[in-house]
Amino acid sequence: MSFYFVSSLLSAGINFLLAILSFTYKPIDLTKRLFGLTCASLFCWILWDLFSLLLPQSGGPSSLIIARTLYFFSVFIAAFYAFFIASATRSKMSAPLRFLFIILTLIIAGSVFTDYFIPGLKREALPYNTVRLGVEGGAFYFLFIGLYYFSGIYGLFKIIYAYPNSRGEFRNQLNYLLLATLVAFSASFVYFPSLFGVEIPPVDNLILSFYTMLIFYAITKHELMDIRVAISRSAAYSSVGVLIVASFAALYLFPLNVPLALMIGAALALFWAWAAHRLRGFIQTPLEEKWIPGCYNSDKLINGIARKLVPVLERGEVFKIIADELKSAVKIKNIEIITDKQKVAATDLTQTKPGLVMPLSSSEGVEGALILEQKISEDPYSEQDLTIFRTIMVQALAILDRIRPYEKIKHEFEANQKKLYDTERLLARSEKIASMAHLIQEYNHEIRTPLAIMSSKILALPDDCRKISDFKEVKEYFQKQISRASDIVDNTLRLSKPKERHETDVDLNEVIEGALAFYQPIGADLVKALNSLPVIKGDFEDLKLVFINLVKNAREAIPDKGTITIKTSAAREDNAPIVVAEISDTGIGIPKENQDKIFEPFFSTHVTKGRGLGLSIVFRIIREHLGSIEVKSQPGQGATFVLKFPAKA
Repeated sequence: MSFYFVSSLLSAGINFLLAILSFTYKPIDLTKRLFGLTCASLFCWILWDLFSLLLPQSGGPSSLIIARTLYFFSVFIAAFYAFFIASATRSKMSAPLRFLFIILTLIIAGSVFTDYFIPGLKREALPYNTVRLGVEGGAFYFLFIGLYYFSGIYGLFKIIYAYPNSRGEFRNQLNYLLLATLVAFSASFVYFPSLFGVEIPPVDNLILSFYTMLIFYAITKHELMDIRVAISRSAAYSSVGVLIVASFAALYLFPLNVPLALMIGAALALFWAWAAHRLRGFIQTPLEEKWIPGCYNSDKLINGIARKLVPVLERGEVFKIIADELKSAVKIKNIEIITDKQKVAATDLTQTKPGLVMPLSSSEGVEGALILEQKISEDPYSEQDLTIFRTIMVQALAILDRIRPYEKIKHEFEANQKKLYDTERLLARSEKIASMAHLIQEYNHEIRTPLAIMSSKILALPDDCRKISDFKEVKEYFQKQISRASDIVDNTLRLSKPKERHETDVDLNEVIEGALAFYQPIGADLVKALNSLPVIKGDFEDLKLVFINLVKNAREAIPDKGTITIKTSAAREDNAPIVVAEISDTGIGIPKENQDKIFEPFFSTHVTKGRGLGLSIVFRIIREHLGSIEVKSQPGQGATFVLKFPAKA
């Protein structure tokens, strides 16, 4: 098998494949048709070179018929190539020139089966010990050669003329068209001189292979025509076909008996029936991603977005998923997400200075947009990209319509929650006002007590006191009663006029430790069971005061020896996370009839130890934190105070 035969076979195969793909891969446009016709004509021309090596060197009538038949289809190459270049350079061919190409091509084609084109065949000796049948050119054959050169010169002129006004990817396409045309010209300078007896190495078909590969490269890497995926798919199918043939051919390399050969053949057939399609996808996908810039599996992209959007119930998450998938698949530098519908004026894909605006809408109108910057490859967005983007926009419309009722309910729920929160605060304030009225009444009663004691003491003093000890006793007595009155005033002010609160994220365990550092229940055993807790929103100092009062209350309820237990835990109530704290003691307990009164101002079960304001302050602070407090107690069995606070969401 000669070098000339191999190069001709390679060039013929590539041209045949490109011709088939140009007519079968949709959408089929004019440029694609003309390129397919050019490849088909070139294939017929090279096919004659293959036959010239295989036919008998005597050159009988049948060989002449084959030569004329193949040349009949080859003579159209000049016209097809000129029309293809005009379409690829986005320019128009003048009507007289188009008429000239058509008329001359038809005249030459009409002469092919006469002696005016190919009078006969002759035996030609080529370098490298190669012999073939050559044609004897007639007058119209040389007219064909002239038209071929003219079409090449016309192609060069159109490419150079279009070059100054070209930009970006179009300029890259022109570069490869120019190079491919020069390569095709160089092939003709090898082929046609051989007709006149000039001995030149038979590399014309090898050069034409380079021409075809340049066009192939321009198609796959620079989108000269949209048959890139078809090329990669064909390459993948061809690879799988070679493997299938090779696997069956390998059976003949081993001396197997007939039954065993049939069994292995059947097993291979079953294997390839299962594996062929999978292997084709395995080969094609990386081939496209590696060879074709910006190529991606659109079905995989759309299905991936659809799958990830199934559980989504928030508009912002819809935008984020689409942006992430597009950025990953299409290889986009950056995508900006706009969820404020007021900032989006576009209703369809719109190219702006920041990038390509991709609005996402529901049936009620635009909900937001994605701004797509350049691709990483800096290629412009193709028509295929825009079609896929519009498909995703339709997909997003269905999703946004699905989640819109949920978002509406969520918005109304949050609004109602805020109203409920405000109502709770107002209710707490109203209760505080009502409590203040009662507090003032009790305050007047309580403040009168030390005043009455001091007044009676003063009245009991003799008019003439001679002993200094009498004055010291009176002084100490008065200081004690004044301190008692001051304590009543301070606690009442704390209850009626709370300080400004500073809410932060608070760990209730830290609050408890802070309270115990301030007040230690001396004389009682302290047991702590503090578990890990979520944070709550609150005022650290106010909450510390709550636990100081509760621990102090527990200690005062224990007459001699006892135990105070503090527990914390996380729980859920009404399907919401809460934080629970329990303060238990082994003291005297609280009678059932008093359990509803202990949070009222000035109520106390042990008057000598306090004024009954501690639990009122505790109740107020807990209510301000939207929490709750309840007491569980039996007389003689101690008491347990249970505090609940909403955890921070």
